[in-house]
Amino acid sequence: MPSYFTPSVLVPATDPTPPTKRRRTSSTQATNPNPITRSDIWFEDGSVILQAELKQFRVHRTMLARHSTVFKDMFSMPQPAAEAGIEGCPIVHLSDTAEDIHHILTALYDKGHNMRQALPFPVIAALLRLGKKYEFDHLRDVALLRLTSEFPTQLEEWDTLPDRFTHIVDRKGLLFDVISLAIECGVQSILPTAYFLAADNVVLILSGQERDDGTIAQLPPVAQKACLLGREKLIIALADDTYEWLNGEKICEDCESTSCEKACLKMIQNIWRPRPDPTIALKKWLDVEVVGLCYLCLPEAEEIHEAGRYNLWYKLPSLFDLPSWSGLTNFEL
Repeated sequence: MPSYFTPSVLVPATDPTPPTKRRRTSSTQATNPNPITRSDIWFEDGSVILQAELKQFRVHRTMLARHSTVFKDMFSMPQPAAEAGIEGCPIVHLSDTAEDIHHILTALYDKGHNMRQALPFPVIAALLRLGKKYEFDHLRDVALLRLTSEFPTQLEEWDTLPDRFTHIVDRKGLLFDVISLAIECGVQSILPTAYFLAADNVVLILSGQERDDGTIAQLPPVAQKACLLGREKLIIALADDTYEWLNGEKICEDCESTSCEKACLKMIQNIWRPRPDPTIALKKWLDVEVVGLCYLCLPEAEEIHEAGRYNLWYKLPSLFDLPSWSGLTNFEL
Protein backbone atom coordinates (compact mmCIF):
# COMPACT_ATOMS: atom_id res chain seq x y z
CA MET A 1 0.00 0.00 0.00
CA PRO A 2 1.43 3.46 -0.86
CA SER A 3 2.88 5.31 2.08
CA TYR A 4 1.06 8.55 1.43
CA PHE A 5 -2.25 7.38 2.79
CA THR A 6 -3.42 4.81 5.30
CA PRO A 7 -6.96 3.60 5.99
CA SER A 8 -8.04 4.37 9.50
CA VAL A 9 -11.06 4.79 11.68
CA LEU A 10 -11.82 7.34 14.31
CA VAL A 11 -12.40 5.65 17.64
CA PRO A 12 -12.99 7.81 20.72
CA ALA A 13 -10.25 7.39 23.29
CA THR A 14 -11.40 6.05 26.68
CA ASP A 15 -9.77 5.95 30.09
CA PRO A 16 -10.90 3.07 32.39
CA THR A 17 -9.86 5.00 35.52
CA PRO A 18 -12.27 7.83 36.36
CA PRO A 19 -10.73 11.06 37.64
CA THR A 20 -10.96 11.62 41.36
CA LYS A 21 -12.01 15.20 40.89
CA ARG A 22 -13.32 17.12 37.92
CA ARG A 23 -11.25 20.19 37.19
CA ARG A 24 -13.03 23.40 36.53
CA THR A 25 -12.41 24.47 32.95
CA SER A 26 -13.52 27.43 30.95
CA SER A 27 -15.68 26.95 27.88
CA THR A 28 -12.71 27.92 25.72
CA GLN A 29 -10.48 25.29 27.27
CA ALA A 30 -13.19 22.64 27.01
CA THR A 31 -13.67 23.28 23.31
CA ASN A 32 -11.37 21.47 20.90
CA PRO A 33 -9.19 24.23 19.40
CA ASN A 34 -8.71 22.18 16.22
CA PRO A 35 -12.01 20.46 15.46
CA ILE A 36 -12.38 18.18 12.46
CA THR A 37 -14.96 19.65 10.09
CA ARG A 38 -16.94 18.40 7.13
CA SER A 39 -16.22 19.73 3.67
CA ASP A 40 -19.00 20.88 1.38
CA ILE A 41 -18.08 17.79 -0.65
CA TRP A 42 -20.11 15.40 1.47
CA PHE A 43 -22.38 12.82 -0.16
CA GLU A 44 -24.84 11.13 2.18
CA ASP A 45 -24.57 7.94 0.13
CA GLY A 46 -20.78 8.12 0.07
CA SER A 47 -18.88 4.96 0.96
CA VAL A 48 -15.52 6.35 2.09
CA ILE A 49 -14.31 9.42 3.94
CA LEU A 50 -11.07 11.11 2.95
CA GLN A 51 -9.45 13.23 5.62
CA ALA A 52 -6.82 15.82 4.76
CA GLU A 53 -5.54 17.96 7.62
CA LEU A 54 -8.69 18.70 9.67
CA LYS A 55 -11.16 18.48 6.80
CA GLN A 56 -13.23 15.42 5.84
CA PHE A 57 -14.72 14.59 2.44
CA ARG A 58 -17.37 11.89 2.05
CA VAL A 59 -17.19 10.44 -1.44
CA HIS A 60 -17.66 7.18 -3.34
CA ARG A 61 -15.15 4.38 -3.63
CA THR A 62 -16.40 3.57 -7.11
CA MET A 63 -15.76 7.13 -8.32
CA LEU A 64 -12.22 7.16 -6.95
CA ALA A 65 -11.44 3.67 -8.22
CA ARG A 66 -12.79 4.44 -11.68
CA HIS A 67 -10.46 7.39 -12.21
CA SER A 68 -7.45 6.53 -10.03
CA THR A 69 -5.45 3.31 -10.30
CA VAL A 70 -3.90 4.06 -6.92
CA PHE A 71 -7.27 4.14 -5.15
CA LYS A 72 -8.47 1.19 -7.22
CA ASP A 73 -5.54 -0.91 -6.03
CA MET A 74 -6.02 0.21 -2.44
CA PHE A 75 -9.72 -0.60 -2.36
CA SER A 76 -9.11 -4.01 -3.93
CA MET A 77 -6.84 -5.03 -1.04
CA PRO A 78 -8.36 -6.89 1.94
CA GLN A 79 -9.13 -4.39 4.66
CA PRO A 80 -8.51 -5.17 8.35
CA ALA A 81 -11.60 -5.63 10.47
CA ALA A 82 -12.21 -2.44 12.39
CA GLU A 83 -15.03 -0.47 13.88
CA ALA A 84 -16.61 1.78 11.28
CA GLY A 85 -15.45 5.36 11.27
CA ILE A 86 -18.54 7.46 10.56
CA GLU A 87 -21.91 5.96 9.64
CA GLY A 88 -20.22 2.81 8.39
CA CYS A 89 -17.68 4.65 6.26
CA PRO A 90 -13.97 3.98 6.77
CA ILE A 91 -11.73 7.01 7.03
CA VAL A 92 -8.67 7.31 4.82
CA HIS A 93 -6.10 9.78 6.13
CA LEU A 94 -4.20 11.63 3.43
CA SER A 95 -0.99 13.62 3.78
CA ASP A 96 -2.13 16.23 1.25
CA THR A 97 -3.54 19.66 1.99
CA ALA A 98 -7.28 20.00 2.36
CA GLU A 99 -7.22 22.65 -0.36
CA ASP A 100 -5.61 20.29 -2.89
CA ILE A 101 -8.07 17.50 -2.08
CA HIS A 102 -10.99 19.90 -2.44
CA HIS A 103 -9.80 21.06 -5.86
CA ILE A 104 -9.27 17.60 -7.30
CA LEU A 105 -12.56 16.23 -5.95
CA THR A 106 -14.38 19.26 -7.34
CA ALA A 107 -12.87 18.59 -10.76
CA LEU A 108 -13.79 14.91 -10.43
CA TYR A 109 -17.42 15.39 -9.38
CA ASP A 110 -18.53 18.75 -10.71
CA LYS A 111 -19.27 18.24 -14.40
CA GLY A 112 -20.20 21.91 -14.62
CA HIS A 113 -16.66 22.83 -13.62
CA ASN A 114 -15.58 24.73 -16.74
CA MET A 115 -12.20 23.35 -17.75
CA ARG A 116 -12.17 25.51 -20.88
CA GLN A 117 -11.84 28.76 -18.99
CA ALA A 118 -8.64 30.01 -17.42
CA LEU A 119 -8.09 28.18 -14.13
CA PRO A 120 -6.57 29.65 -10.96
CA PHE A 121 -3.06 28.43 -10.25
CA PRO A 122 -4.02 26.57 -7.01
CA VAL A 123 -6.46 24.43 -9.04
CA ILE A 124 -3.86 23.63 -11.70
CA ALA A 125 -1.28 22.85 -9.02
CA ALA A 126 -3.68 20.45 -7.27
CA LEU A 127 -4.64 18.69 -10.50
CA LEU A 128 -1.01 18.27 -11.52
CA ARG A 129 0.33 17.32 -8.09
CA LEU A 130 -2.42 14.91 -7.03
CA GLY A 131 -3.15 13.77 -10.56
CA LYS A 132 0.43 12.55 -10.73
CA LYS A 133 0.50 11.17 -7.19
CA TYR A 134 -2.77 9.23 -7.28
CA GLU A 135 -2.77 8.60 -11.05
CA PHE A 136 -5.83 10.64 -11.93
CA ASP A 137 -4.31 10.73 -15.40
CA HIS A 138 -6.99 12.77 -17.17
CA LEU A 139 -6.91 15.50 -14.51
CA ARG A 140 -3.11 15.54 -14.53
CA ASP A 141 -3.21 15.98 -18.31
CA VAL A 142 -5.66 18.88 -18.03
CA ALA A 143 -3.17 20.72 -15.85
CA LEU A 144 -0.21 19.77 -18.03
CA LEU A 145 -1.97 21.08 -21.14
CA ARG A 146 -2.56 24.44 -19.43
CA LEU A 147 1.12 24.72 -18.58
CA THR A 148 2.50 23.60 -21.94
CA SER A 149 0.12 25.98 -23.73
CA GLU A 150 1.69 28.88 -21.84
CA PHE A 151 5.25 27.56 -22.11
CA PRO A 152 5.57 25.82 -25.52
CA THR A 153 8.52 23.92 -26.96
CA GLN A 154 8.09 25.26 -30.51
CA LEU A 155 9.20 28.75 -31.55
CA GLU A 156 6.21 29.12 -33.87
CA GLU A 157 3.87 28.59 -30.91
CA TRP A 158 5.93 30.93 -28.74
CA ASP A 159 5.58 33.67 -31.35
CA THR A 160 1.78 33.53 -31.23
CA LEU A 161 1.44 33.83 -27.46
CA PRO A 162 -0.29 36.95 -26.10
CA ASP A 163 1.48 39.18 -23.61
CA ARG A 164 -0.46 37.74 -20.66
CA PHE A 165 -1.35 34.24 -19.55
CA THR A 166 -4.67 33.02 -20.97
CA HIS A 167 -4.96 29.40 -19.77
CA ILE A 168 -4.05 30.25 -16.17
CA VAL A 169 -5.55 33.14 -14.21
CA ASP A 170 -2.76 35.70 -14.24
CA ARG A 171 -1.52 37.26 -11.02
CA LYS A 172 1.67 38.56 -9.42
CA GLY A 173 4.21 35.87 -8.62
CA LEU A 174 2.60 33.35 -10.98
CA LEU A 175 5.74 32.69 -13.03
CA PHE A 176 7.81 31.78 -9.97
CA ASP A 177 5.02 29.55 -8.62
CA VAL A 178 4.80 27.75 -11.97
CA ILE A 179 8.55 27.12 -11.97
CA SER A 180 8.42 25.73 -8.42
CA LEU A 181 5.52 23.44 -9.35
CA ALA A 182 7.29 22.22 -12.49
CA ILE A 183 10.39 21.31 -10.50
CA GLU A 184 8.31 19.61 -7.78
CA CYS A 185 6.36 17.48 -10.27
CA GLY A 186 9.14 16.85 -12.78
CA VAL A 187 7.67 18.82 -15.69
CA GLN A 188 10.85 19.65 -17.59
CA SER A 189 9.33 20.69 -20.90
CA ILE A 190 8.13 24.10 -19.67
CA LEU A 191 11.33 25.06 -17.86
CA PRO A 192 13.38 26.54 -20.76
CA THR A 193 10.81 29.22 -21.56
CA ALA A 194 9.84 29.72 -17.91
CA TYR A 195 13.49 30.24 -16.96
CA PHE A 196 13.90 32.53 -19.96
CA LEU A 197 11.12 34.81 -18.71
CA ALA A 198 12.35 34.69 -15.12
CA ALA A 199 15.93 35.59 -16.08
CA ASP A 200 15.00 39.22 -16.64
CA ASN A 201 15.44 40.58 -13.11
CA VAL A 202 18.32 39.55 -10.84
CA VAL A 203 16.75 41.14 -7.75
CA LEU A 204 13.53 39.15 -8.15
CA ILE A 205 15.46 35.95 -8.84
CA LEU A 206 17.22 36.29 -5.49
CA SER A 207 14.54 37.88 -3.30
CA GLY A 208 11.31 36.59 -4.84
CA GLN A 209 8.19 38.34 -6.06
CA GLU A 210 5.29 39.51 -3.94
CA ARG A 211 1.94 37.88 -4.68
CA ASP A 212 -1.38 39.70 -4.61
CA ASP A 213 -2.00 38.54 -1.04
CA GLY A 214 1.33 39.90 0.21
CA THR A 215 3.15 36.56 0.46
CA ILE A 216 6.38 36.01 -1.46
CA ALA A 217 6.75 33.65 -4.43
CA GLN A 218 10.33 32.40 -4.07
CA LEU A 219 12.29 30.39 -6.61
CA PRO A 220 13.89 27.20 -5.26
CA PRO A 221 17.72 27.29 -5.16
CA VAL A 222 18.10 25.09 -8.25
CA ALA A 223 15.96 27.52 -10.24
CA GLN A 224 17.81 30.56 -8.89
CA LYS A 225 21.10 29.07 -10.04
CA ALA A 226 19.72 28.16 -13.45
CA CYS A 227 18.28 31.63 -14.01
CA LEU A 228 21.38 33.52 -12.86
CA LEU A 229 23.82 31.45 -14.92
CA GLY A 230 21.43 31.27 -17.85
CA ARG A 231 20.99 35.03 -17.80
CA GLU A 232 24.70 35.57 -18.47
CA LYS A 233 24.62 33.05 -21.32
CA LEU A 234 21.52 34.71 -22.75
CA ILE A 235 23.21 38.09 -22.87
CA ILE A 236 26.11 36.57 -24.79
CA ALA A 237 23.72 34.78 -27.14
CA LEU A 238 21.79 38.01 -27.63
CA ALA A 239 24.91 39.59 -29.13
CA ASP A 240 26.23 36.52 -30.95
CA ASP A 241 22.97 35.21 -32.43
CA THR A 242 19.87 37.39 -32.64
CA TYR A 243 21.60 40.76 -32.87
CA GLU A 244 24.73 39.53 -34.60
CA TRP A 245 23.96 41.96 -37.43
CA LEU A 246 25.07 44.79 -35.13
CA ASN A 247 28.56 43.38 -34.62
CA GLY A 248 30.20 44.15 -37.98
CA GLU A 249 31.23 47.44 -39.49
CA LYS A 250 28.68 46.97 -42.26
CA ILE A 251 25.54 44.88 -42.42
CA CYS A 252 25.72 44.71 -46.20
CA GLU A 253 28.99 44.92 -48.13
CA ASP A 254 27.40 47.05 -50.83
CA CYS A 255 26.07 49.64 -48.37
CA GLU A 256 27.25 53.19 -49.03
CA SER A 257 24.89 54.99 -46.67
CA THR A 258 26.35 56.88 -43.70
CA SER A 259 23.05 56.63 -41.79
CA CYS A 260 23.30 52.85 -41.31
CA GLU A 261 26.32 53.04 -39.00
CA LYS A 262 24.59 55.69 -36.88
CA ALA A 263 21.41 53.60 -36.75
CA CYS A 264 23.37 50.56 -35.55
CA LEU A 265 25.18 52.54 -32.87
CA LYS A 266 21.87 53.84 -31.57
CA MET A 267 20.47 50.29 -31.50
CA ILE A 268 23.49 49.09 -29.53
CA GLN A 269 23.03 51.87 -26.98
CA ASN A 270 19.34 51.03 -26.59
CA ILE A 271 20.13 47.35 -26.01
CA TRP A 272 22.99 47.70 -23.56
CA ARG A 273 22.06 50.81 -21.57
CA PRO A 274 21.32 51.10 -18.72
CA ARG A 275 21.41 47.29 -18.57
CA PRO A 276 20.72 44.58 -21.14
CA ASP A 277 17.36 42.85 -21.10
CA PRO A 278 18.06 39.21 -22.01
CA THR A 279 14.41 38.54 -22.87
CA ILE A 280 14.71 40.59 -26.09
CA ALA A 281 16.92 37.78 -27.41
CA LEU A 282 13.80 36.10 -28.84
CA LYS A 283 12.16 39.27 -30.08
CA LYS A 284 10.69 38.92 -33.57
CA TRP A 285 12.07 41.18 -36.26
CA LEU A 286 8.65 42.77 -36.74
CA ASP A 287 8.76 43.90 -33.10
CA VAL A 288 12.26 45.40 -33.31
CA GLU A 289 12.30 49.17 -33.74
CA VAL A 290 14.81 49.79 -36.51
CA VAL A 291 15.16 53.31 -37.86
CA GLY A 292 17.71 54.59 -40.35
CA LEU A 293 18.85 51.47 -42.20
CA CYS A 294 19.11 51.70 -45.96
CA TYR A 295 17.16 49.53 -48.39
CA LEU A 296 20.17 47.20 -48.77
CA CYS A 297 20.94 46.70 -45.07
CA LEU A 298 17.36 46.34 -43.85
CA PRO A 299 16.54 42.95 -45.47
CA GLU A 300 20.04 41.66 -44.68
CA ALA A 301 19.63 42.58 -41.01
CA GLU A 302 16.22 40.89 -40.91
CA GLU A 303 17.61 37.66 -42.35
CA ILE A 304 20.50 37.58 -39.87
CA HIS A 305 18.17 38.43 -36.97
CA GLU A 306 15.63 35.69 -37.71
CA ALA A 307 18.33 33.07 -38.35
CA GLY A 308 20.00 34.00 -35.07
CA ARG A 309 16.70 33.83 -33.23
CA TYR A 310 16.04 30.28 -34.46
CA ASN A 311 19.57 29.29 -33.48
CA LEU A 312 19.10 30.73 -30.00
CA TRP A 313 15.79 28.90 -29.58
CA TYR A 314 17.44 25.63 -30.56
CA LYS A 315 20.05 25.97 -27.82
CA LEU A 316 17.79 27.67 -25.23
CA PRO A 317 17.50 24.61 -22.92
CA SER A 318 21.29 24.21 -22.80
CA LEU A 319 21.67 27.80 -21.60
CA PHE A 320 19.92 26.70 -18.39
CA ASP A 321 21.76 23.36 -18.16
CA LEU A 322 18.69 21.41 -19.28
CA PRO A 323 18.53 18.57 -21.84
CA SER A 324 17.82 19.40 -25.47
CA TRP A 325 14.23 20.08 -26.51
CA SER A 326 13.80 16.46 -27.62
CA GLY A 327 15.35 15.19 -24.38
CA LEU A 328 13.06 17.07 -22.01
CA THR A 329 10.72 14.78 -20.09
CA ASN A 330 7.63 15.13 -17.93
CA PHE A 331 6.85 13.21 -14.71
CA GLU A 332 10.06 11.16 -14.83
CA LEU A 333 11.57 12.02 -11.45
